[in-house]
Amino acid sequence: MANRIPPSLKWLIVKRARLDGEIKKTEAALKRSQRLLEELSVIKADLAAIDRALGLHDLQVDIDLIQPIRSQYVRTTIPHGEITRSLLLCLRLNEGRPVSTDTLAEFVSARFADLQAVPQDATLFRSSLRHRLKALARQQIVRRHHPKIGSAIGFWSLADFNQESAEGHHVPSEVDGPGCTPEKS
Repeated sequence: MANRIPPSLKWLIVKRARLDGEIKKTEAALKRSQRLLEELSVIKADLAAIDRALGLHDLQVDIDLIQPIRSQYVRTTIPHGEITRSLLLCLRLNEGRPVSTDTLAEFVSARFADLQAVPQDATLFRSSLRHRLKALARQQIVRRHHPKIGSAIGFWSLADFNQESAEGHHVPSEVDGPGCTPEKS
């Protein structure tokens, strides 16, 4: 007959395992952040070189008037189930205020940015998020604030539930990535 582990010892073992998991997840996020910072410094150096080249041209261009263009690709590695968790987390952080699909896409892509991932078309990425949001709306977990038909910008919020829905989707209570800023109404 095997010896039974006392509940207090079992609790300590589980607590230690959870803390070790959090440490590993945080260290991985830190490595991703360091790679992003390295890429950012390279991009800034390229931008400074282009600014110097523009300054040498006969026609002077005010570089402050040049508007940035958002890239049309994302590089992410998203584990199974994390799209739903991230969407619900962002909506929960906004406390019932509607959030646009684009803001949700930026939140999810920032949480799971991966420089080694193959660049993916941003429109396909947003499309997959929209499909997940539509499914969550059918399950009455999220609420749609735009017409179902048409090309209006999609706005979403949590339906009437606090921590868990009838379907069992748990909404995380802590943020482990970039914050989801509330939309201005």
